[in-house]
Amino acid sequence: MTQQGTIKKLLPGGRAEVEVTRRSACGHDCAKCGGCGGLETQTLYVTARNHTDAGIGDRVLIEGETGRVLGLAALVYMLPLVLFFIGYAIGNAAGGGASGALVGGVLFALGIIGAIFYSRRMKQNGEVPFEITHKL
Repeated sequence: MTQQGTIKKLLPGGRAEVEVTRRSACGHDCAKCGGCGGLETQTLYVTARNHTDAGIGDRVLIEGETGRVLGLAALVYMLPLVLFFIGYAIGNAAGGGASGALVGGVLFALGIIGAIFYSRRMKQNGEVPFEITHKL
């Protein structure tokens, strides 16, 4: 996965905070389509390894380790959902009624909390799935 961005901050350990504008796959030609309802683009800030001599304000090309990025997305989006259904099944088998939703909700929340702690641990260890490959 390759994106363009602008370096906003240099970080210790040869890393940089890069501002990336996330665009939809349709190309955002809303005047012709209107299918997405004219949603604005979203600005994200990612940490990337900076092995080029890029400085603050430089436009750069960043590349993500596709497998790792998809794995993180699965952790954040799929794990809580899977845990909810497992909890719902366990709650229904144990007592039925509202207990299924309660146990499912608790496991869903635990999945989200687990993803947050994993993200924080990655940040503390300096693990980043992105790397700056070129200055533009």
